[in-house]
This record gives sequence, C-alpha cells and structure tokens, in this order.
Amino acid sequence: MSADLSWNEGDAPFSERFRDVYFSAKDGLSEARQTFLEGNGLPSAWAGRDAFTIGETGFGTGLNFCATVQLWLETRPPGGLLHYVGIEGFPLDAGECFRALERWPELIPLASALRDRYPDPVPGMHRIHFDEWGVILTLAIGEAGKMLSAVHGRIDAWFLDGFAPSKNPEMWSDAVIATAVSLTAPGGSLTTVTGAGVVQRRLAAMGLEVREVSGGGRKRDMVTARKSPEQLEVCDKRTRLSARAVPVRERSRRGRIAIVGGGIAGASLVRALRRRGMEPVLYDRAGPGAGASGNAYALVAPRLDAGDSAVALFFAAAYRYAVAQYSEGNGWDPCGVLVMLEDEEALLRAEKARGFAWQPAAGGRLLDRDAASLTAGIELDCPGLFYRSAGLLQPVRLLRDWIGSTTVIKANIDRVSRTAQGYSLLDSHGDVAGEADAVILAAGDGNRHFDDTRWIPLTPVRGQVSEVPAKDAGRAVKCALSWSGYLSPVRDGRHMLGATNDRTNTIGDDWDRVVLDEDHRHNHGNMPDYMAHLVDEPDASWTGRARLRAATPDRVPLFGAIPDVAGLADAFRRPAGRGYVTFPDGDLLILGGLGSRGFVSAPLAAELLVARLLGEVWPVEEALGITGDPARFASRAHRHARIEELLG
Repeated sequence: MSADLSWNEGDAPFSERFRDVYFSAKDGLSEARQTFLEGNGLPSAWAGRDAFTIGETGFGTGLNFCATVQLWLETRPPGGLLHYVGIEGFPLDAGECFRALERWPELIPLASALRDRYPDPVPGMHRIHFDEWGVILTLAIGEAGKMLSAVHGRIDAWFLDGFAPSKNPEMWSDAVIATAVSLTAPGGSLTTVTGAGVVQRRLAAMGLEVREVSGGGRKRDMVTARKSPEQLEVCDKRTRLSARAVPVRERSRRGRIAIVGGGIAGASLVRALRRRGMEPVLYDRAGPGAGASGNAYALVAPRLDAGDSAVALFFAAAYRYAVAQYSEGNGWDPCGVLVMLEDEEALLRAEKARGFAWQPAAGGRLLDRDAASLTAGIELDCPGLFYRSAGLLQPVRLLRDWIGSTTVIKANIDRVSRTAQGYSLLDSHGDVAGEADAVILAAGDGNRHFDDTRWIPLTPVRGQVSEVPAKDAGRAVKCALSWSGYLSPVRDGRHMLGATNDRTNTIGDDWDRVVLDEDHRHNHGNMPDYMAHLVDEPDASWTGRARLRAATPDRVPLFGAIPDVAGLADAFRRPAGRGYVTFPDGDLLILGGLGSRGFVSAPLAAELLVARLLGEVWPVEEALGITGDPARFASRAHRHARIEELLG
C-alpha cells in the first residue's frame, strides 16, 4: 500500500507507482477549486443545509479536502456540518501531505491541523473530527472498489479524482463508478478530473445527466454529472440483518434525544451529539460515573484477535478511535501497556495477529523476555507484546469533560413508553420524568430491565478493582502490565490491580457495590508468582471499588436499533418473511453489553449510533457497523430452533 512517492522539481509530489503527478505544482489549487468545487456547484449546493456530504476517490495529499474546508469556512451555513469521505488506496503519511500542501500559504493552517490528526496508514476507515470547523473526515484506506462497497450513507457531491484512466484503470472501472453512483443522493452531483470518453459513457449508462466542460490549468476538459432527484431507491421498511441492514434516512438535528445512563456509553453519546450541535438530556439515577465507569483509572488496551472477522476489525477500529479521542482531552495517561505472553499459545496468537496490517498488534512491539523486562522496568518470566499507544484513563475526568453542561436528570428510568409525539420516560413510581423524540438506552446492567430489552441475553458481571499502596519494588514498574489481570504503574501513590469477573451473586442485595476482602485476595493471588513481591499482602490499607457491568454471550457490544419483540416473533415464524426484522422508526436504540472493554468500544459505537440516528455516513465499514445489532441473537436463536425460548 506504499504511495511510492518522489518529488519533482519545484517539490511537487510524483507517484512512481502510476508515473503521474498528484497535482500541478503551478496551479494545482486553482484546478481543484474549478474542477471539484465549482464543478459541483459549491458553495450554493450546501447553502441552507444542516449537513452536507462529499465523497472523494483518491484522497492523495488532501489538497481537495483543504480547498473544500477553506471554502466551507467562508460560506458555512449556520450550524452546518460537513462530512467528507476520502478514499485512498496508497496513502501518504502525515509529513508527506503537509510537505505537498505547504506551497500554498493560505492552506498551511488547514494542512497543519490535518497533519496533526492524520492517522497511521492502516487499512480501514478512520474518523477524524475537526470540531472547530464543523467538519468530520472519514478517511477510508484501501482499494477503491472495496472501500466504496463498504460505505453506508448518502453522498451529496463526488470528487472523482485519481490518476488518469490510462495510468490507473481500476479507479475508473464499471464497478467503482456504479458503486459511487448508487451512493449518490438523489439530485447529487459528480465531477471528474478526466474527460475520457469511457468515463462519460459509463456515467451516462447509469442514468446520469453528463456534461463535458472546459477545465482549468493543465486540465483541458472535465466532466460533470448529476443524478436526477427522481432517481430514488425505494426503501423497504423491513430491514435484513446483513450488509445493507439499515435504510438511510434523513433526520433533523433539532430533535429531542434522551440518553439513559451516565457511564462511558452515555458520555460518548453525549459527546457525539454535541459535536453535531445537539443538546441531549441525560438520565441517571445517581449521576454520571456512579456505575461501572467510575473507577479511579481504567486500562485502555486493544483486544488481541488472531483472525480477520468483522468483530475483530470492529474492535481494532474502536481501539484506534478511542485512543485518538482520549488523547485530545484530560485524564489520558499514555503509559503504554505490556501484554504478557505467558505460554506458547499466547505467543502464537500474538504472532498471528501481527500478520494483519490493520491489527493494533501489527504496530506493537513483540519483545523477548529480556526486552520485555527492560520495557516493564522489572524482571519478567515471559515475552510480551508492547502497545506504546495504550495507557490509563481517568474516567471521572473524562466523563465530566464529555458531558459538560448537558442537562442531567437524576431519575431511575424504569420504562420507556411510545406516544403520539415520541417517547415518555417513566421513573420507578410511574411518573413521567421526560419526553423525547428518540431514546438511547446506555444504562449498563440496567439495560436488562426494560420491557423492550428483556429478550436480549445480557448477563451481569461483578468486577472489583483493588487500589494497593505502593512499595519500593512496585515503583520500578514503568508501564501497565496485562495478563488475565492487570497492574498499573504507581499513580497517586497506589497501584490499580484487577479485576474480578464474577457472574454469580453470592452476596445478595449489595452484590453490585460492596468491596470484599476475598476479592482483594483473588486479585493478589492472580498475579504471576514472579510479580507478587511488587505489592504487600492484602490488608486494611487496601481499598477498592466494585460495580456491575453487563456482558453479551458473544462478547460483542450492543449498538443498534431495538427490534420490536412482536415483530421479531412474527418475522421468524413466517417462512415468506423469515429473516426480516422490524425496527419501529429506529427511534429506540441501545448501547450496552460492553463487558470489560467499554472504554475501548464505547466511543466508536456511540459515533456509529448517532450516525445511524441522523442518517449520516457511518464511521466504519457496513459489515463492522452491524456486528452489534441486537437482532443477531434472534437470528441465531431461530437457526437453533430456540426463537420461542429467547422471546418468551
């Protein structure tokens, strides 16, 4: 996936792979403006719009992106949001992009911001927020046809860029153009850098109105095309649990959104909505951080998956996104995490995971025993996999920052009732605590207790973390250490040691919060023998915190619309409609079942849910975006003839 970049006289970037320049060193910026901005009728096309989405094949140096943002900042509609989806098969790195763009002084502030947030060139989709501009960039790294097929959403204007058809025919294939056209919103437009007859014919064959117009600079001609407003695909209200699962729909950003739950799931949802200028209302019986998200520190490290399933891809993308978000705010401690590979099976798993370029493991350092010991600061008895980008998070600080001035209502929401105007949120006394147009359940273990969710197989899991006074031996630890448990480096004079994972209530009513001496002993006893000297035996100086989290049977979070229970039963009983699931308007959603990796998965899952709710382009590939759909449990139950048992 290397760009094979060289630099011509005048410091213009040149692709050795395709034997072509990225842009004219003399007038590349003016060409971009004329071809793509004027060619798509910008800024008139986005005037008066709440949101506008641009797609680009051939992101390259980011020149078209920066030119677009410059115009957007000059003409942005009040409160408007610009989505920009850039597809690039051979990505440049951040420094190369900046070097290419700094020739235009007016672009340097934009190019600098792009450089500072530009992701590592890892295959997959990367969502980057420029809140100060009202811009969201989704950079899709991979072969154009593959990545276009994975996009879920509608594109208002296309920049069909890239090297000439004679240099890069795959970029201009029937399949690529057909997919771009299918993603184009009715009335949307496309412009190209080429006037090649084959491109014109392909666009015309797909029902678009095509015009060849004079180009600027070295571009003697270019093509503009427009999709008729009548070219609207009919969306069946039924949706299938497969790729193309959720119909795209427009939804106002002025609607009333209620979020139930003030942990990392709820805070992530609040942040995603506020980024779009929306002001949700948050409901939590005890206030933000009172539940499982309220520990002093949380370990943020990737999941080690040795395959390339959609679930593995989702967790990898979620980790990248979470670290990017945490690094922008308060409470993030990038101390690094060393995963201890204690047996041959763990080592082989790590080596296999490193074979996938998109895996965080591929960017980690596989260390032998001596190198792992040097990295850890203490003598270890096994090799390790070191993630430099991983670390510790202070959840309370994060929740405070992300929730900010959002209205928080301390109420124990017991039921959500559909009304003619939307939804009523009822407390445990049956009183109406609030009204909303859409509701997202993000209440952790509390998600189990709603009428609409009782069929979803969520299991409460008690976790107790121990806060352990530091001693001299433990102060040598330089990074967080992870095995079946974890130990933090010393922070505020203490280690975090954890955590228990108990699915059986042997305590009673206080199971969800009482701190147990036996759990302290469990956490201590779970340490490898060669590490036991780092902390003293449990005694009265040990403190801790215990809360319940919720887990799913497949260890994949829940993020999606909650299907109608009656509709589920009907769907799987009728042979003709088998596999179809009814989502009543998609206004009742869930984010939960996060298990022990909520601080990894919640930010991206929340961003996806909000994109679904508002009909925006998704931040991940379609196949990844449906991994969290609650309806998956009904589909599996049906295959095993257990649908009646699941739904009661």
